Amino acid sequence: MNDIELEKAMLFYLIFQDEKYELGEKDFLDYKNKTIIKAIIELQAKKEDITILSLNEKIQNPEMLEYITHLGDYIRKETAESVYYKLKEYTKRREMFGLLKENQIKLQTIENVDVFIEKLISELQKIEFQTQKDETFIKQVVETANEIEKNINKKEDLSLYTGYIDLDDLTDGLHNGELTVIGARPGVGKTTFSLQLAENIAKKGKNVCYVSLEMSETQIIQKLLSLRTGVNSRKIRNGDMTEEEKMLVGADCMQLGELKFRLLTKVSTIQQIEIAARRLKNQDKLDLLIIDYLQLVRNNGRFNSREQEVADISRTLKLLSLDLDIPIIALCQLNRNASRQAPSLADIRESGAIEQDADNVIFLYQENSENNLVTVDLQKQRAGNVGKSELKFYKNLSRFVSLER
Repeated sequence: MNDIELEKAMLFYLIFQDEKYELGEKDFLDYKNKTIIKAIIELQAKKEDITILSLNEKIQNPEMLEYITHLGDYIRKETAESVYYKLKEYTKRREMFGLLKENQIKLQTIENVDVFIEKLISELQKIEFQTQKDETFIKQVVETANEIEKNINKKEDLSLYTGYIDLDDLTDGLHNGELTVIGARPGVGKTTFSLQLAENIAKKGKNVCYVSLEMSETQIIQKLLSLRTGVNSRKIRNGDMTEEEKMLVGADCMQLGELKFRLLTKVSTIQQIEIAARRLKNQDKLDLLIIDYLQLVRNNGRFNSREQEVADISRTLKLLSLDLDIPIIALCQLNRNASRQAPSLADIRESGAIEQDADNVIFLYQENSENNLVTVDLQKQRAGNVGKSELKFYKNLSRFVSLER
């Protein structure tokens, strides 16, 4: 009744995510994991920081240091809280098994069955209550008040605003812990839309990770250069530029390299994406994660259908946004039906779970391809209003431009 990988995942959250949970040696069966949790408890008692260095100094075993650095390989899709409760569930099972086995022998010689039952109930309650948190109403009120105060203080912080004025007016920018889905049919510009958004946020000093399963690093960087310099993307791709354009692009290559912008194009599964995101977050190098696009992501798990697979991917992304406390944007392909009429939530391909997990759903579509106008349709916002706006799409410049008011 234990799970060694679950133990490792819990240690990862305690050491690298600075999660706070009451745990003891009894919650771990593996010898190495017991050694680590014992050192963590001792450091906590002295009010010392829990880091690899402090643990190494405490344990003084080079092999253990190597072991600790690889704990991230065992992280799960669940949040830290979910891992904690599962670990505690194993502890309770072991304690209950031991208690019942012990009392099975006593049962043969007891004199008063009723007293025996009450004592047994009391012992079982002690096991049950050990994982219950203090969730009193006053505690919840205080936590909510603190959250409101934080929101007031960050009101003037525009670092997670997308740069699309009308959209930002509706959403007040992106928000930590939220999953935003941007859906469109091919050719409407969802990649360009997300890259422009990402570049705008990276310019404000935020760490942006862009995961592309459809384009190479070179293709994405060429799009960014076209967006930033105003040089036709086809010219950049073919090298058919004037001397002035060459100078513009060359100078911008240096500036582009200074952005806190990371490209990942060699990942293909949700497990790889999650590990990469967690590692970046542990290094304090992740403020926004964008995935282009969701239906290209694969899942190493076993599922009866592609719809179940996509639903699991969607749920994982939502839990990841909460766990890492960052906004996550997932681009999404829409059904062919969306090319004949304005899209609805039902047009998201392969899984209805995507619309359920998403905090925000934005659709991009063109009613008339000749005028280059793209409708930005915020059809779902869990914490606010919905609405539409229009942008001018200059495809050859990889750029969206707000219309004059």
